[in-house]
Amino acid sequence: MVQEFDVIVVGAGHAGAEAALAAARLGKKTAIFTISLDNIGVMSCNPSLGGPAKSHLVREIDALGGEMGRNIDKTYIQIRVLNTKKGPAVRSLRAQADKIAYAKEMKRTIESCENLSAIQGMVSELLVENGKAVGIKIREGVEYRAKRIILATGTFLRGLIHIGESHFSGGRMGELSSEELPLSLLKHGLDLQRFKTGTPSRIDARSIDFSVLEEQPGEKSRILKFSNRTKEEELKDRKQISCYIAHTNEAVHEEIKKNRERSPLFNGTIQGLGPRYCPSIEDKVYRYADKQQHHLFLEREGYETNEIYLGGLSSSLPVDVQENMIHQIRGFEHAQIMRYGYAIEYDYIPPSEIQYSLESRSIPNLFLAGQINGTSGYEEAGAQGLIAGINAVRSIDGKEAIVLDRADSYIGTLIDDLVLKGTNEPYRMFTARSEYRLLLREDNADLRLSKIGYEVGLVSEEEYQRVEQKRENVKKIIEALQQNFVGPGNPRVNERLHEKGEQILKDGASLFEVLRRPEINYEDIEYMTEETKVFNFGAYDEDTKYQVEVQTKYSGYIERSLKMIEKHKSMEQKRIPEDMDYDSLQNIPKEAKEKLKKIKPSNIGQASRISGVSPADIQVLLIYLKMRGN
Repeated sequence: MVQEFDVIVVGAGHAGAEAALAAARLGKKTAIFTISLDNIGVMSCNPSLGGPAKSHLVREIDALGGEMGRNIDKTYIQIRVLNTKKGPAVRSLRAQADKIAYAKEMKRTIESCENLSAIQGMVSELLVENGKAVGIKIREGVEYRAKRIILATGTFLRGLIHIGESHFSGGRMGELSSEELPLSLLKHGLDLQRFKTGTPSRIDARSIDFSVLEEQPGEKSRILKFSNRTKEEELKDRKQISCYIAHTNEAVHEEIKKNRERSPLFNGTIQGLGPRYCPSIEDKVYRYADKQQHHLFLEREGYETNEIYLGGLSSSLPVDVQENMIHQIRGFEHAQIMRYGYAIEYDYIPPSEIQYSLESRSIPNLFLAGQINGTSGYEEAGAQGLIAGINAVRSIDGKEAIVLDRADSYIGTLIDDLVLKGTNEPYRMFTARSEYRLLLREDNADLRLSKIGYEVGLVSEEEYQRVEQKRENVKKIIEALQQNFVGPGNPRVNERLHEKGEQILKDGASLFEVLRRPEINYEDIEYMTEETKVFNFGAYDEDTKYQVEVQTKYSGYIERSLKMIEKHKSMEQKRIPEDMDYDSLQNIPKEAKEKLKKIKPSNIGQASRISGVSPADIQVLLIYLKMRGN
């Protein structure tokens, strides 16, 4: 028996869900395969989305028509903005999810999506004919054929769980790992390597003394959301649950140090490389030996559970050591562990295998998304899944792939980094990875990317027009700010300037110049102009007002960033022919030629970002292209 689809997605985590929904919503008959239908959209580790750079990814997924932002809005139990005292480029929304509700809602969304079939089955084989991916086979022997295959396998490829001296196979704790599919991928010539990640213990909230911990409540003064499609009335009565901060101490660190030889991280048991920016507690204790304490973040996993996720204490130490060190933490003297922390090793395919479309270089019609590409994190996975789903459909339809530029999005930065630089550890997104972060803010993701989502077919006409109206309103308001002047004759101006600790006006100034002052916000402009009626600055929503404020205050930085991007774009427009014979070029080292031949950059900008390709090599390329008339 053989069943046929347009697109098959293997894996129903964050990458798989976005890929399958995108393909189905674009009209293709799609199937998503998972080892267990009960675990669609499960948050394997921390029960939250967002934070620095990751919130940018969620917003961009939403702007392109993806589901992640909408799903967290439906199910969060706390939401707030981080880095409020810093600039808008690094401010980030973070939401704490009801972990069970998040997965349940994603499952409902997938199962109610037209053109999409959710199928339980352990995929055991990738079917390849004439060098092209044509389908999959599940362990029961059933074959499923499709025009395009997307692998979004998470940590399930030969997953190996470690807790102290114990280690056993599993894709997650209590779930089967995929042992046969990796062998099939190897058979078809794909290179598999090993990474490691981990998760902390979960604690019974009733056994924690919260009175000695630092409380972190959610934002209650205003309604916050990730998705533009979420209506505020859906959120106005949402009950929020506080998070808390605790700290390790020298006693905890000493417990870890005296059990070093029992740690699979240090005794040679674990071979895979872990995430440098999200290390286990035992790794942190040795790496930052001068630190007497480390922050721990307590996050409740839902409304109807007592489980507390103990962020910052990821560990693969033996269970008795985990018990001892947790009981040394202030407030945890009588803590009851509900689930022990563990590390997991898994297979991934080095991202040099993928093109910018996320299609495999060596096996046409095969797309890869998420942790299989060497990344870490729900948001990074969801972003790749969305792009893979879109491009799988466009490939079927004979359309050019959607390739996001790193100057236009964090998603573009993520994929550009993976394709050109690869990764020697689980890749995690940071604002520092983008040289254009002053422009790529989470607050303007819709203005940057909704047009692409609309043209692709995932953003509705109504939503697109709403974004375009916002764009027009922002432009109109900024022009009004620039064209209208105030002076000391307006008592409201100097009154408000004095209240805010700003120097009062002695001469006239444009409202634009007034708003650029550090302590002045949009509400102050509304107050200053309320009686003049020169322009109704109060006739717009808060999102539009915030956008005006940011674009005004940071106009100088934005202009400089735009000049950088203009230079970047000029390099991206210098195309490199597909039949480029790098071996014929003199004065380029062999190592650089090998890198160029392997990655096959489509333009000079991409070539310039390849590790091992020097500015001198780029100059040789430019001269050659000029001689060819390119």
